[in-house]
Amino acid sequence: LSGRSQPKMVDSLTSRVLLAIVVGAVAAPTVAVAAAGKPHVVMVLVDDWGWNNAGFHRPNDPEVVTPNIDALVKEGIELDRHYTYHYCSPSRATLQSGRLSVHVSYGFDDPVLVNEKDPMSGFSGIPRNMTGIAEKMRSAGYRTHMTGKWDAGMATWDHTPMGRGYETFFGYFHHAEDYWTQRLSASDYKADICGNLVDLWNTTGPARDRNGTGYVEEMFTENTLGILDRHDPDEPLFLFHSFHLIHAPLQVPEAWERKFSFLENSYRRKYAAMASYMDDVMGQIVGKLKAKGMWENTFMMVSSDNGGPTYNLPKLGPGAASNKPLKGGKMSDWEGGVRVNAFVSGGAIPRSKRGSKLEDYMHMADWYATFCAIAGVSVADERAARAGLPPVDGIDHSDLLLGGAASGTGKRLEIHHSPRALTSGRWKLITGGMTPLEYKINQRRTLGNGFIPFSDYLDGWDVAANPYRHSTYCRSGCLYDVFTDPYEERDVAKENWQIVSQMKARLDELNRGAFLPNRGKPDKRACAAWNGFYGPFIDAPAVPLSNEFVI
Repeated sequence: LSGRSQPKMVDSLTSRVLLAIVVGAVAAPTVAVAAAGKPHVVMVLVDDWGWNNAGFHRPNDPEVVTPNIDALVKEGIELDRHYTYHYCSPSRATLQSGRLSVHVSYGFDDPVLVNEKDPMSGFSGIPRNMTGIAEKMRSAGYRTHMTGKWDAGMATWDHTPMGRGYETFFGYFHHAEDYWTQRLSASDYKADICGNLVDLWNTTGPARDRNGTGYVEEMFTENTLGILDRHDPDEPLFLFHSFHLIHAPLQVPEAWERKFSFLENSYRRKYAAMASYMDDVMGQIVGKLKAKGMWENTFMMVSSDNGGPTYNLPKLGPGAASNKPLKGGKMSDWEGGVRVNAFVSGGAIPRSKRGSKLEDYMHMADWYATFCAIAGVSVADERAARAGLPPVDGIDHSDLLLGGAASGTGKRLEIHHSPRALTSGRWKLITGGMTPLEYKINQRRTLGNGFIPFSDYLDGWDVAANPYRHSTYCRSGCLYDVFTDPYEERDVAKENWQIVSQMKARLDELNRGAFLPNRGKPDKRACAAWNGFYGPFIDAPAVPLSNEFVI
């Protein structure tokens, strides 16, 4: 880690980081004995995966080639009503913290933000005093590793995957990067305060030796397969593989793109190729688990982080996804933006449940509680409670997925999608679109103006560049029966005004509990801390950490 400038250091944190790594390496076998019999848990997150870009939703179409995923769904449980936030970083903060996005982070996702007046929550991402799911799994004797996209905070060591309980991490911190150079990509309207540095980290420091050496997803695949190669199958494993695919920029090796040469539109062709590449990696991961004799004791969860992007935004270009027959897409609370491709598979799934479709409501926040139940640890976050932070929102679905609970008996009856949208039973209320907070205009303005863009069923690869395309005005409340009208074609607010009134009151009540710390402004210390690379820049370890400690 030579050539690094010196940000502010905290010796106690250095000691804690070194101790955690060294003790983890020494003590883990002892812990593993106590953890015997627990299933391996593999968590896979796909980025910007359109509902209609999965073979199990669109079979026998040469544009959608996902044979490995289709087979996993047939051998597992399709989660037909699995919900997330409507864009990347809030969903990822939810997954790691077990909180609904409104209770952890849902705007201003630039990881270089700092509010020095609030040393606990004055940063982007998950507050420092919330316990991450990997910390919970580690306490239960699991070995914990992560590969790929983080996008849940970076400013301090506590905000990184390592600070959240992952023993190793090879990946990047931001929401997108160039697949070949690993520089912060042009997936935003302008460069950040640092001018788009390199974002590639390997547990203890920048991955300088890997930067620019190939397609980043190939590097990620090699890393995850290497973790599995080195893992002792007798120890329970918690592995998080977080794809950059299929997020913009739309970049894929030429050989993969040639397979879809029959698609004339270049955005459509690249997106299809990237989805196929992602599926191939899924096959490699499952193949390695089988070769290691781990698959029959594995619980694998796969989900998209939000609906597919069907927009075409100035400077950013087309999102290129398709969510048909769902309405809308990423950056909206329509079903196409928040109801996502998801399933569980693996040998741990009971044979009686394999090949089934579960229509009970599930939310990204629920995996925290579900994994805690599988690991046999309490879901309660005592550290967060002492700090006055919101409690875990997640609901345990382990009995529904692995036990005797029957389909239709799920415990989640309500989903607080965002400050503008709520689902309760069969009814869904939506009152507006993106907020000034989410557009990075004003952190304190949490409600939209009533207009919801992309209120259509168009594909994202052949549409005009228009951020206000087909907007629907729902300030007074649009209401849909998502059981009989899952595609949100008929607003029934007028004939059900009492339900609208009740749900608006409930949404107002829920919004009063929103977590909205002042996360500050971009901090230039992020630009110089690691000589051309991004990484934690406040309270970072005072001495370089040696890779000899990395497991």
